Amino acid sequence: MDASKSSSFSSYLNQGNEDGDSESLESSREVKEQVSEIIYDEKDCPKVEVLSIDGSPTKIVIHLPEGKILEINCLY
Repeated sequence: MDASKSSSFSSYLNQGNEDGDSESLESSREVKEQVSEIIYDEKDCPKVEVLSIDGSPTKIVIHLPEGKILEINCLY
């Protein structure tokens, strides 16, 4: 196969850069505010926090002893 010939493969990440419209793609995206809600907070227990956008959970954050944090991403 000749390397000088055009291939049908194109990178998804570079598609916006070829057309020069990467700025318009960024501006067309809505910036939605993430809401934090503590759903469990008892003495001597891990604190559980849920981060959500438009009422849908996006991440569960569990605050463990000694400042450790466990983050669970929610993908739908």
